[in-house]
Amino acid sequence: MRSAIKGHDVKKLWIRHVKEALHKGFADHIDMSDYARASDSVREKAFLSRSLAALAVQRFTELSTAAAASAVVDGSHDNGIDAIAVDPAQHRVILVQSKWDGSGDGTLGLGDSRNFTAGFKDLLDTKFDRFSSRLRAREEQITAALDDVDVTFVLVIATTGRTDLATPSAGVFEDVLQEMNETQPLVSVELLGLNEFHAFVADGLGEPRIDFQAQLENWGVVSEPYEAYYGVVTASSVAEWYERFGDRLFSQNIRMALGSTSVNESLTRTIQEDPHHFWYFNNGVTALCESIKKTPRGAASRTFGDFALTGVSVVNGAQTVASIHQAAHRAESGLEDAMVWVRFINLEGCPDDFAAAVTRATNTQNAVETRDFVALDPVQDRLRTELVLSLKKTYAIKRGEPVPRPENGCTVVDATVALACANREPSLAVLAKSKVGSLWESTKKGPYRTLFHSGVGPYRVWRCVEVMRCVDDTLADLKRQLDGRPRSVCLQGNRLVLHLVFRQLDLQGIEDADCEWSTQMRRVPVLTERALMSLAKHVDDAYASSYVTSLFKNITKCRDLVHRVRGEWDSNPATDGARRGTAKSTE
Repeated sequence: MRSAIKGHDVKKLWIRHVKEALHKGFADHIDMSDYARASDSVREKAFLSRSLAALAVQRFTELSTAAAASAVVDGSHDNGIDAIAVDPAQHRVILVQSKWDGSGDGTLGLGDSRNFTAGFKDLLDTKFDRFSSRLRAREEQITAALDDVDVTFVLVIATTGRTDLATPSAGVFEDVLQEMNETQPLVSVELLGLNEFHAFVADGLGEPRIDFQAQLENWGVVSEPYEAYYGVVTASSVAEWYERFGDRLFSQNIRMALGSTSVNESLTRTIQEDPHHFWYFNNGVTALCESIKKTPRGAASRTFGDFALTGVSVVNGAQTVASIHQAAHRAESGLEDAMVWVRFINLEGCPDDFAAAVTRATNTQNAVETRDFVALDPVQDRLRTELVLSLKKTYAIKRGEPVPRPENGCTVVDATVALACANREPSLAVLAKSKVGSLWESTKKGPYRTLFHSGVGPYRVWRCVEVMRCVDDTLADLKRQLDGRPRSVCLQGNRLVLHLVFRQLDLQGIEDADCEWSTQMRRVPVLTERALMSLAKHVDDAYASSYVTSLFKNITKCRDLVHRVRGEWDSNPATDGARRGTAKSTE
């Protein structure tokens, strides 16, 4: 990787390179209409700062220059956010604060750090009235992203100065990371300085290609129709590739390394704790090469082979490479024992569009999800049969099956979320919101067996789904009447609201075919509104400074909120009949 810049003259030179690249790339795309009456120097600095934000967006997305420029929302009342990009495919939101620094020595100050994180919090609380018209114009898209249970956020500090923050500024971001990532990785902070931006510019102007030698064990070759070599390499070799070349390894990939995601953390743990299993657990790495030459060493056997690789680009396996490199920095143990499956495809003699086709195909194959293993559980087959025979309802278990219309049936995902929220333990409702896949991690034990045990029947499943859908419809109506933090609670706290509604319903006859279930269903809309209002009140009372997005993924805090709401209800019984009967939740 490129070493840190040194020397005043070099900084000046690099700043000029970046400046020229920004003008060349973004002069026709950055909206500067609000600076029409500003002086040339003021306008120039604002243009460079906005262009830098757009370039930072391109670092983390596949957006074109024009699209990246449209992501810029800098301006009057921008609330600390200079650019925002939503990446639905990767379930990510990229937020940028940029500062053009002509000296090459500056960094983000304490005030700017606080403004950026405060703006981030306002965005999570959907306080769009605090932002510029440019950001408000994208309210629908941003709200949809915030409602995505898998969404993560990248806070990007983009500057032509240093990438190190002073202790007070660093503390501001550390506080955000500590709270938001308390239960799972939701937020990462990336610092891009002059060194990084100059590297981007150099890449765009033709950075030297990547050449290296690789030793493959138990290698093989495919000769027709195009040449490719395959085999295994040690994880330490892969870590060394990334140490030498960094993200340039992924120049033709659809995405760079994604940082500390749950999947990447799992890869790193496997190398550290169970390196001999890494080859079995990982799909490996695919790289395109401008040319491949087999050296004479090891020519007599396929046990070992040395290959000279020219113009290398990893097109699938970026997360594997980066995770191995991360493991190398944490501890050296395991890297020599972990083996990685690799494929090197020789582009010599391939059609012009073959490289793009390989990149696209290797990154769009369907992955096996934990949900898929649920289809092997006999309990699910039993429920499918019983739902048809007892209620004439379709139950879709496998991915790819047609999803029934709401009135005609439900999916196993619907059933899992509904049963989890109906359980007395609030932690299952939190998992249903934050990591629904964790409810299926093992079909042999809890939490899966807590939900889908031998005693669960078709009426419990269907009636819980009915309650969930009624709550969701009611919340959708209420959301249109709310703004700010209550609206954010409505979006992010929907599963805890559902849990609270279940705790107020009489579920004693839920498995009884002759139960007058319609009596309970009529109460759901009123209970939903009551639960939402009470929950929003206690969120403000007990967690006013918390980020709502992470709050409803924190089991301890959600248990506390449930306790507070139910305590309020016990001391102030509802007058609408909500307390009729014996309220018992699904066990």
